[in-house]
Amino acid sequence: MAIVHRATLNPSKRALVQDWIGEQRWYVGKSGEPSLRPIGSYRFDDPDGEVGLEVSFLLDESGKTPTLYQVPLTYRAEPLAGAEAALIGTSEHSVLGTRYVYDGCHDPVFAAALLHTILTGASQAEMQFAPGTEGVAAGPLPPTVRVQGSGSRERTLPRITGSRVLSGEQSNTSIIIDTEAEDGTPKPLIVKVFRVLQDGLNPDVQLQSALSAAGSDRVPTTVGHLTGQWPDERMPTGNAAGHLAFAQEFLPGVRDAWREALDAARDDTDWSEPARMLGRATAEVHRTLARALPTVEPSPSRIAALLAGMRARFEDACDASPTVAQYREGFHALLEDAQDAKWPAMQRIHGDYHLGQVLDAPHRGWVLLDFEGEPLRPLAERSELDSPLRDVAGMLRSFDYAAASVEGDRAQWAAHCRHAFLEGYAALAGIDLAEHQPVLDAFEADKAAYEVTYEAANRPSWLPIPLGALGNLLRANAPRRPGATALPRPKNTEPPHPGIDPGIADSILAGTHTDPHSVLGGQTDAHGAYVRTFRPMAAKVHATMPDGARVELRHDHEGFWSGRLPGREVPDYRIATDYGDGYEHVADDPYRFLPSLGEMDLHLIGEGRHEELWTVLGAHVRRYDGPQGQVTGTSFAVWAPNALGVRVIGDFNQWDGYAHPMRRLGGTGVWEIFVPDVGAGTRYKFNVLCADHVWRAKADPMARFSETAPSTASIVTESHYEWGDAAWMEQRSHRDPHDGPMSIYEVHPTSWRQGQSYDELAEHLVNYVKDLGFTHVEFMPIMEHPYPPSWGYHVTGYYSPNSRMGDPDGFRRLVDTLHRNGIGVILDWVPGHFATDEWALARFDGTPLYEHPDPRRGWHKEWGSYIFDFGRPQVRNFLVANALYWLQEFHADGLRVDGVASMLYLDYSRNPGEWVPNIYGGRENLEAVRLLQETNATAYRRSPGTVMIAEESTSWPGVTRPTSADGLGFGFKWNMGWMHDSLDYLAESPINRQYHHHKMTFSLVYAWSEQYVLPISHDEVVHGKGSLLRKMPGDRWEQLANLRAFLGYMWSHPGKQLLFMGSEFAQESEWADGRSLDWWLLDQPAHWGVHALVKDLNRIYKEHPALWDLDNDPSGFTWLDADDSAGNTFSYLRYGRPAKDGSRDIVAALVNLSGSEHRDVRVGLPLAGRWDEVLNTDASGYGGGGRGNLGAVEAIEASGDDARQGQPAVATVTLPPLSTIWLTPAKD
Repeated sequence: MAIVHRATLNPSKRALVQDWIGEQRWYVGKSGEPSLRPIGSYRFDDPDGEVGLEVSFLLDESGKTPTLYQVPLTYRAEPLAGAEAALIGTSEHSVLGTRYVYDGCHDPVFAAALLHTILTGASQAEMQFAPGTEGVAAGPLPPTVRVQGSGSRERTLPRITGSRVLSGEQSNTSIIIDTEAEDGTPKPLIVKVFRVLQDGLNPDVQLQSALSAAGSDRVPTTVGHLTGQWPDERMPTGNAAGHLAFAQEFLPGVRDAWREALDAARDDTDWSEPARMLGRATAEVHRTLARALPTVEPSPSRIAALLAGMRARFEDACDASPTVAQYREGFHALLEDAQDAKWPAMQRIHGDYHLGQVLDAPHRGWVLLDFEGEPLRPLAERSELDSPLRDVAGMLRSFDYAAASVEGDRAQWAAHCRHAFLEGYAALAGIDLAEHQPVLDAFEADKAAYEVTYEAANRPSWLPIPLGALGNLLRANAPRRPGATALPRPKNTEPPHPGIDPGIADSILAGTHTDPHSVLGGQTDAHGAYVRTFRPMAAKVHATMPDGARVELRHDHEGFWSGRLPGREVPDYRIATDYGDGYEHVADDPYRFLPSLGEMDLHLIGEGRHEELWTVLGAHVRRYDGPQGQVTGTSFAVWAPNALGVRVIGDFNQWDGYAHPMRRLGGTGVWEIFVPDVGAGTRYKFNVLCADHVWRAKADPMARFSETAPSTASIVTESHYEWGDAAWMEQRSHRDPHDGPMSIYEVHPTSWRQGQSYDELAEHLVNYVKDLGFTHVEFMPIMEHPYPPSWGYHVTGYYSPNSRMGDPDGFRRLVDTLHRNGIGVILDWVPGHFATDEWALARFDGTPLYEHPDPRRGWHKEWGSYIFDFGRPQVRNFLVANALYWLQEFHADGLRVDGVASMLYLDYSRNPGEWVPNIYGGRENLEAVRLLQETNATAYRRSPGTVMIAEESTSWPGVTRPTSADGLGFGFKWNMGWMHDSLDYLAESPINRQYHHHKMTFSLVYAWSEQYVLPISHDEVVHGKGSLLRKMPGDRWEQLANLRAFLGYMWSHPGKQLLFMGSEFAQESEWADGRSLDWWLLDQPAHWGVHALVKDLNRIYKEHPALWDLDNDPSGFTWLDADDSAGNTFSYLRYGRPAKDGSRDIVAALVNLSGSEHRDVRVGLPLAGRWDEVLNTDASGYGGGGRGNLGAVEAIEASGDDARQGQPAVATVTLPPLSTIWLTPAKD
């Protein structure tokens, strides 16, 4: 926990950093004074509590484009020895005094904390104000920046022996951390801290991680990374996300290829063999990347875009050095040759490849570094698929630079290196570079043009190097290659019509084209911009421009139309269609929009770590501004990795998917499309071409609203609800629910009062529960399920509230109303299994996707449902994010996880031979354990003040132990043993209870082994078990008395209480999910009496901390008499926490479960004086006999034979038959 003080700093942190940041090499705003605005920060803990560790996110607004910097800071009371160069400044802290502020990368405490977070998968430290700070609530502060390491808490941590910062870096800061393995073997690591942040994946992390995961030794072994989420008002979600740091193996004592090549060039030593091996290493890396990450054949529009970028950079070079202009004609001729040439597949590449990016590692060969790409290019551009020939050309240019950097003519040396490098590359890549020669020449000329611009601005004396390369490549006024002839080129010809290839058109119609956006919509090629659209049955189609101009499109093939647009860039066009019906139908084009998911989203989905999955998958109403006004529509995204194609169908296209095929985004299995003019209330489904080549219409797994059964479509929804529970949520985030009062009213919402909507429940249920005094309501599954009368545990819509009672905002209104009336909300959650309906999750893409493929793990025999594949990262992500969704989006205060035992054991409800052991031969489901641990840890981290409750019926150890101590991490566990034992005891006639006395005392043997909820749930009043009232023996009066006594005992027993609806007024009939409770019973005095008792139980319970403050601590309970089996009595004391003056709240509970009254019972008490009888379940107001102690007893000091139960005082009490009495010391 990071402690924050409400204090002033002079000078402020921002002022200190602003004076310092401009001198740092990684600061990109070289002109003008920095203008920094803090947008957030995160902290780490120093285990010794001596050093403050904070990472500030500072937005520099001094330039045209704001730049976000990550600045780690450490705060020390004394100077850090040897770190004078890293001192940012000193500041006076109004509480702590002088603070020495350092660049955190140079501080060994920060380096160790950063590495620990990366390796263990930890997150930022929770922050809270120092104890005693005035004017603030206790508890954690909400984080402004969230971070997460990529490792796992099971990871063995190395011993850190030192750290230092690598000097000379331009755009980042790398920390060398010296570590040792358990056997003392040195294992140095390098942690790169990214200084300039952008939304999206950093290619350096993504590519090196992919290579390392593929087993390549051509990169240092990846250790892990740190990702973060920070505020960004420019993003649709209000947050950006990306990589913050990257840890990998450090290779000490090695030289880079630049130094080795330079030495060889200086000595004029043949370097062909190292160059040849470097070519092979480069090809090996390209091949591995092509296997591990997506590739695509270059489309004409992509080639055109690349060549357009080359033209622009060439013109920049002409501006920088007029000498370049003489090569213009040759350059354009080269690009035209390149356009007509064969291009290799596009893939992920290094992007900034040269000799300085390669190390010569002994016994290992060449090792490539720094896959970040050109740092000044936008992150999205650096992450695009590109031609591997760009890397090849970059290395060729590097050989020229090495040759030109030494004295003497080394042209021949460079030529030999170039030839050997290309030979090695081609041999391992398995390609004929001659086929691609014009393309390679174009990339090398482009690189040389870029070098001209750079050298003219920074090192004019080096200009001859790139100018010479342009001369050699383009050779003005001469053919570029022997035998090449300059062909005459027609001038001012009409650009060709961009017709569609019939084969591509047919694949789109068949639904098998995975990227229709690369064919349809606005596109560009060497001749400019064009548009292509699908309008079957149309008579005429036009594209309309922002200025009112119209371009007529030509029909190409089977409903596909296309035409040239004015200019080289795609404008903000619309499609106007004439179907011959006398109307012109003008609509926006879904295929002109970029993906609604960012690279970081896709990366996190691929890793199974997107904690806000519901914000990117599913259907989302979005708005985009453009020259023709704001566009409103809905983005659709679904995960279906094995689908051959996906279409979105719905009201907006008459359920005809031909109009809206979706694109597959990379290799993540996510399909996406944005459809303009689709808004909230629209019904839709995904039409999935499954792996078995069968089309199936599927409801959206991430739907946030659904049709009411028997209809099965998903519904686009957009919340406009304004919450009114800010005070509740603020208090929740600063309190620990585990040590507070908790009495839970369990509700089946559709049968509490059958037919009521969320809004009606917000009035009637809330008023009822508030009057009874329950602290929480627990709803049985509110998630969408197909069978209306069911309990709701066979879920089909995990992100959709039950539509039978209203829309999602209606449920928000119900939760909000409960909160504003001081009542918490717990939701039943079912992550263990799901419904088998074909239109829902089952075999979603034609394969077992959400369910485990092996029926011995994927089929629930007892419940006839599918079991989730807990080990699949994306499925685990689906479930973890679902838990967070209900806690965050609907402000739920907790989740009760159903059927935990069925998840934990592989042999649950299975006979021998029907289950498969885990990897250790045991029956524990290790993947389910990891899911539950991750869910609980993430829920408590993301939603402080909430509670996770397990329905776990076995003796699995550590259910409520923290995950940091290898527990499951729940906050509470249902005490099924207490429930069964106590109900079994009460089912006996009083005369027989003496033989079952142990059943009422045994629960106190293990009461503090876990943190418990005492459940009298729906499970105990169905399937012929009878109502709670009818479980009791005797005549009706005795049944009611037994029930009242039991409730008094239950509310005083250690643990939190849960009572199922109807039991609060002693419903006679067993619960039936198809009808309402028997509310008419409240007109009968006996049942109203039980209702009144429950109301008083809750009131007294909340008034006395002794009944809840130390539920989870044995010091809060003391037996008075646990051994009176003959009398069927039990007596014990409950204690609260000691106050500052040493006093404690105390409740004495005296339970008589015999059929006879016990008079003159001597009971030991801890204090002499009057004790008030605050509860007597035999009171006439509750329907009892009115016997008792006239409201109080007097306890006198006792000694010798007078002493009872080891207490200093004794009182004489009357215990009515079948009753529970609570006594508390009288207040003066």
